[in-house]
Amino acid sequence: MIFILTAKKFDGSIIILSSKMEKEQLREWRKTARFLCPQCDDLVHLKVGEIIIPHFAHKKNASCTASFSEGESKEHLEGKRQLYEFLRSIGKEVVLEPYFKSLAQRPDLLVTSDLGQVPIEFQCSTIPVKQIELRTRGYESASMRPVWLLRTPSKLMALPQGVGVFHFSRFERSFFTHQIPVGLVFLTYDPKFEQFHYFSNLFHVTGKQYIGTHRILPISKQIFPFARPKIPTEKELQQYVHSYLSMRKKILRTRILFNRRGINDSFLRGCYELRITPEQLPLWIGVPVKYMGSFHENACEWQLDFLFFMRKHRLKSSNLTEVEIHNFIQGYEGPSEKLLKACVCYRNFLLDVGIESLDDKLKLDEKELVNKITTILAKSNEN
Repeated sequence: MIFILTAKKFDGSIIILSSKMEKEQLREWRKTARFLCPQCDDLVHLKVGEIIIPHFAHKKNASCTASFSEGESKEHLEGKRQLYEFLRSIGKEVVLEPYFKSLAQRPDLLVTSDLGQVPIEFQCSTIPVKQIELRTRGYESASMRPVWLLRTPSKLMALPQGVGVFHFSRFERSFFTHQIPVGLVFLTYDPKFEQFHYFSNLFHVTGKQYIGTHRILPISKQIFPFARPKIPTEKELQQYVHSYLSMRKKILRTRILFNRRGINDSFLRGCYELRITPEQLPLWIGVPVKYMGSFHENACEWQLDFLFFMRKHRLKSSNLTEVEIHNFIQGYEGPSEKLLKACVCYRNFLLDVGIESLDDKLKLDEKELVNKITTILAKSNEN
């Protein structure tokens, strides 16, 4: 069954079911009026129950079903209605459930502003990432940049605000956007409590784990275009670094236990050649740098490999060129431009702390490292 909040009367006028409409009035309409789908002109039924908010419903297997993204839940209906009424309340020109015949796509909302037409997709169910990419390309082919807004996952709703460690699935990561100067941002909306959850300044550590800042914004304080998160304070940046170093220690402590490559594990072979255990790696290996999320490997792994590459080719950080770095990243999967930038950032870090090669014996204490990385992260937010 497909649910919608808009319908057409036989005279062509559009009806939008708002939260201000009384159920008794709607029940009377249900008895006396007939409504059509604004897309296919088939009859739709006005549903007024106690569980799901009032809505119009097609008959089962209706011909225009394919033009809708999904069967709609109570949260989806409520969420897009709240977003529609919010946008109207701040004076924006907004259309609920418009249909683009040329694209065969129907966003939940369409906002017209100084940015042009902006489709908003409020997603409550898990769909293939390729489907999100396909719909996005459809909008972009019509010179529109869509905003994808995920319903706040239940695992994230009760998290405290501030700096924390978060786990995001591949589906959730498909909603990430890149905003200057705060980097990766994951914006979600919770219709139950009518508030936005921002996860910003996201810094990839390993696998599905990210360090970032969580903030909550009630819909009553939202703006459009949606408010942008603030850059972290110096105190928050220090929390980032301490969280990262704690996770680094845990990863290295268990690295041998999770060895799946046996003698082919280049990271463990590297540690063996240095005559140290993973936990004994100097703190200047496995440093959080900008763009490192483009590597599938943990920072400790690719940075140790990077230093062995320098040793093999008799290079030092002071004479290492981008051409040579490009040769290094050939062995890694990922976007080459960002892989290169991550390595350049790490080379610059080595230069800053005075490390020329893997054979240097310089020891950084944790306090000094925290100060160095905090400065690097602060500068990356300024650029």
